[in-house]
Amino acid sequence: MRRAAGIALLLPFLAVALAAPAVPAAPAAPPHDTAFWHALAAKEFAVPEGESVSALALEAADLLASPDPKLRDSVAFDALARWVYVQGIVPPDGLEALRLRLQEGLAKGLGESGTDSAYGRSFSALSLSILAAVDLKTPWTTKEAFEDLLAATTRYLTAEKDTRGFVAGAGWVHAAAHTADVLKFLGRNPKLTPAGQARIVEATATRLRTAGVVYAWGEDERLALALLSLTKRADFDPKPFDAWLAALAAENTALWKNGPHIDPAAFVPVRAQRQALVHLAALLAREEKAPDGFRKSLNEALGKLRG
Repeated sequence: MRRAAGIALLLPFLAVALAAPAVPAAPAAPPHDTAFWHALAAKEFAVPEGESVSALALEAADLLASPDPKLRDSVAFDALARWVYVQGIVPPDGLEALRLRLQEGLAKGLGESGTDSAYGRSFSALSLSILAAVDLKTPWTTKEAFEDLLAATTRYLTAEKDTRGFVAGAGWVHAAAHTADVLKFLGRNPKLTPAGQARIVEATATRLRTAGVVYAWGEDERLALALLSLTKRADFDPKPFDAWLAALAAENTALWKNGPHIDPAAFVPVRAQRQALVHLAALLAREEKAPDGFRKSLNEALGKLRG
C-alpha cells in the first residue's frame, strides 16, 4: 500500500515531465573545419597522427557537395584519390562505408537542375569511380556490393536532370561524364555479368536519348569509353548493342520521314546517340583486338544514319 501511494504522489510530476516539449539536440559540429582540410592538402594529405583515414574519407565525401570548387575538387576529391587509389590505405571496411556514403550522395537533390546540389551528386559519382578502379587493382567488393554499385550508378545516370558541363566561377558539374567513369571501370570488372553488360548499354542509350541536349563538354566521349570497356571483355555480348542500333535506326527513320521538315525535339536525341556511337567507332578503330564483327556492324549502322 505504501508503494502504491508513493507512485500515486509521483504521477502529477511524471505527467508534467512527459508533456514538456523535448529540447532538440544541438547539431553535431563537423569534426574538422575548412582550415584543417586546406592544411591537409598543403601537406599532400598525410594523415595526421591520431586520425582515422576511414573517418577522414567519410568526412571528405561530405565535402564533395561544397559549391566551392577548390574545396570540392582540389581538396575533398584529391584526398579520396590519394588515400583510396594512390596509397591504398583505406581498409576494405572503410571502402564499403565510403561506397554507401557516396551512393547516398547520388540521391541528394536528384531531380533538381541548375542548383548547387548537383555538385554533390556528380562528385559522389566521380569518387565512386575511384572505388571501382581500385577494385580492379586490389579486389575488395563482394558480389552483392558490386551489383549494388552497378545498380546505383546506372539508375543515377538515367535519372540526373542537370546537364551542365562547366560553370564559370563554380567549376565542373559534368554529371554524365563522371558517371561514365564509374561504368568504365565496372565494365572491366570480372564480376560483371552479361546482364550487367546489358544494363550499362541500356542506361547509356537511355541517358543519351533523354538528356535533352547534344553533349558539348566531352560527356559523349566519356560514355563511349565506358562502352569500349565492354567490347574488350572476353565475354563481350553484342546483343544489347544490336538492340540499341535497331532502335536508333527506327528513330532516325521517323525523324526524316518528311524530308528536311524535321521535329527539332526529335533531332536532339538521335544526334546525341549518334555522336556517342561515332566516338565508340573511332575508339574501336584504334584497338588492335577489337571484335571485328561488332566493329563492322557498328560502322554499317552509323553509315545508314542520316544527318
